[in-house]
Amino acid sequence: MSNKCCGSIVLAIFILSGGSGTARLSGQDQIDKAKIFRDTYPIVVETDLYCTIFMLEGEPAQHILAPASGERLLLSDADQFWGGPAGDWREGRPLQIVEVGPSVPGVSGNLCYGRGRAKIIRLEGDRFLAQIEKSCGPIRLGDRLLPFEKKDILLGKDLGYGGTLQGGEVLTGRLIFLADDRYEIGTSAYALINIGREQGLQPGRQLTVFSAPSGDKPAQAVGNAVVIDAGRATATIKILSLKDIILAGDLVQVK
Repeated sequence: MSNKCCGSIVLAIFILSGGSGTARLSGQDQIDKAKIFRDTYPIVVETDLYCTIFMLEGEPAQHILAPASGERLLLSDADQFWGGPAGDWREGRPLQIVEVGPSVPGVSGNLCYGRGRAKIIRLEGDRFLAQIEKSCGPIRLGDRLLPFEKKDILLGKDLGYGGTLQGGEVLTGRLIFLADDRYEIGTSAYALINIGREQGLQPGRQLTVFSAPSGDKPAQAVGNAVVIDAGRATATIKILSLKDIILAGDLVQVK
């Protein structure tokens, strides 16, 4: 943010404070308030809600059957496709498009990659015509379809990654899978952790990421993450900030 913009924020705070008397903010208070405005931003954005990886209990019944026209194998924004079976779905229902990936060792359920969002245009027998509204990865014939429940973006502040790994009853988990099966990830990337709703974890909760201890080397805080989606026993996190690469097997601890 430019100095001119920050100055405008400080001026606005000064005016709202009355500009005089005991209600007036000190110069440092004005700077601190402006910093809060600057540092608060969407930490969970719309695409985080349908482009993530997550574990799904059971296997989706609905899937992409065929493109609405032509013989393409890959689809993208604004393309239409036939999906089915229709079941009890209705016109206008928003859908999440997912690719079912490989299993994650030691974790029940199906690993899903969010590939985009679509909406049902019309029903025709036991199938439906849908249009892709937004893609965030390759969309193929056979990809699965889930009901998409629109959620609000989350405004917040990156709480950072200071401190040390705590013992006792502080909720702690481990990164068990990194998006796209990578070995390491950085800022804005997704990962799965092995704690979820059963352990009290909810979307929006921030976690400190610690390097896994090795030999005489203790765990070190290496990043900060926010929970995007919380399943029964797993959750999806997005990395907000970091000072070192994050690896599969690293630890996470609630703040």
